[in-house]
Amino acid sequence: MFIKIKIIFVIFLFMPSLNAINISVMSINAQNLFDTIDDPNKDDKAFLPIELKQSQSHKEECNNITVKRWRTECFFQDWNEETKNAKLNNLVTVIISYGNNGADVVGLQEIENINILGQLFQLLKPFGYTDFKLLESSDKRGVDTAFISRYKIKNPKLHYVSFSPSFETIDTRPIFEVDIEVEPNKVIKFYNVHFPSNWHPVQMRIESFGRLNDLINSHNQPAIALGDFNLNTKDDLKFNIYKDQEDLWYVAHREGCALCKGTYYYGKGATWDFLDTIMVSRDRDIEFDVKSIDVFKTEFNTYKDTGKPHWFNSKTKLGTSDHFPIVALINID
Repeated sequence: MFIKIKIIFVIFLFMPSLNAINISVMSINAQNLFDTIDDPNKDDKAFLPIELKQSQSHKEECNNITVKRWRTECFFQDWNEETKNAKLNNLVTVIISYGNNGADVVGLQEIENINILGQLFQLLKPFGYTDFKLLESSDKRGVDTAFISRYKIKNPKLHYVSFSPSFETIDTRPIFEVDIEVEPNKVIKFYNVHFPSNWHPVQMRIESFGRLNDLINSHNQPAIALGDFNLNTKDDLKFNIYKDQEDLWYVAHREGCALCKGTYYYGKGATWDFLDTIMVSRDRDIEFDVKSIDVFKTEFNTYKDTGKPHWFNSKTKLGTSDHFPIVALINID
């Protein structure tokens, strides 16, 4: 009798909770998902139909761009309906290629506005997506963060980072917070980030992590942070930045994905970087399915010869983004 009770106890001990669920999550930097409309309040001049690029004022603005590739896009890229639709369809193809017609929650970066997000949502709606959210930020280029989800999205908020005085005039993106109700009375707080680029000092990214950690310390809810943290391998190794987050977070690529090189290939330095990751709050009844953590590659978003991310080409209409998505299953008790 004692042996039977002991066996039952052991089985019960290692059984998953009857209330446990898991959700799939994807973070993807969409690399300049713009509509075709000229927004006078944003710097979208590279992403317009060619007929809107013929004025002298437009050409003068293009001439002021110092990066050759961006200057060429400004002058000659024909971001018309056909090009925009190709970008949307390629992005949809990658998203729904993961798992069972896409992740349950998709966090996106570099989305111009609610108009283009709504167009993406309509293409994804047949695959079970039910809600989407974006709040316009003060980013001068008009690239914002967004969510598309199979669950209801509530309470969207933007949190700006108060940088040290020497950085105050530098424009950046806020942290986008939402509540996602994965089951009745079971809400996960999500944070979507697009930290300052590597054109800016690493201290700005460190301070952005600090702001994110202030947010999670302000409550006791289970939380997921995802997005483009813009943290390159060189800076991470020098300052142990991802490692330092582990007091509060499980960091996806430090927990699993051991054979993954990174989500972004930096050609100048010939390095792979985990600019993008997913982080899950510690000790809040939520954790990764570690084996599920992956950098998501398909034939649509990968160059066959190099294995690098296949940037979208407005002429050939091929490719998706200069970032690979990162994906994971997350268990919630």
